[in-house]
Amino acid sequence: MNFSASTDYHGDGRYMQHVNTMQHIHKITFRPEDAVLDVGCGTGEETKSIAGKVKSVTGIDNSEEMLALARTRNPAPNLTYLYGDARDCGVNPDLVGRFDKAVSFFVLHWLPGPAIARALRGILACLKRGGEALFILANRTPVTADADQFLKSHPEWGKYVKDYKSSYNPWNQTETGMEKLLTACGWTNVQCELYPVTTSLNERRTKLLFKTAALGQTALIPEREQEAYLEDMWQWALSRYQDPAQAGHVVFPKENAVVRAVKPQV
Repeated sequence: MNFSASTDYHGDGRYMQHVNTMQHIHKITFRPEDAVLDVGCGTGEETKSIAGKVKSVTGIDNSEEMLALARTRNPAPNLTYLYGDARDCGVNPDLVGRFDKAVSFFVLHWLPGPAIARALRGILACLKRGGEALFILANRTPVTADADQFLKSHPEWGKYVKDYKSSYNPWNQTETGMEKLLTACGWTNVQCELYPVTTSLNERRTKLLFKTAALGQTALIPEREQEAYLEDMWQWALSRYQDPAQAGHVVFPKENAVVRAVKPQV
């Protein structure tokens, strides 16, 4: 496969995110009468899945490219995709107070620290009283920092990424810390669960993860060199994170958080 020519957001590039979402999506109950907000819907795979269980779904994302893919690949009669940002949804009159449920999968760890509380308050504002939310996000992982160090010291790729600063911001919180954060933002009945990620990835899925989701540095590498770059990243991952149970696979050390919370009735 020509990985450098791939823009596979839809398939293997989202494999780990999709698997981890579907493992925990049952922790919020969808009803046929529900109106649901998906904050950071991306290409809409999970959004469309939810649409089959409820009255209506609105997916928002701040990437027009992702929204274009979502509208093409994952449409549904009761599903609307809109341009929007997690930080601003609470001041959008078309969203405020409209929804019974809200979800956000692997989005909140892309926000800088001060913006997290703003996003949490904004999502809260979009719910009706008693509305429920489910958040899944990265809490801890050394992989992004390890990859950044490897790339910046690399004799070939270092010159392209030397000034790169990642916007990836795992929360690095305890369960109690997360519960306090959401409570301070106005949520109630907050329940947080931390769990280790054990998803095993083959070469294809790892390269597409690096290209389409995990590493912002990838966009800085010239297109003509992407194939060699992705091969180097695969060999680096294999040397550090090889799955002992399955040859030719890697397991990235990572801890995710699943957070459930409710908007107060009054």
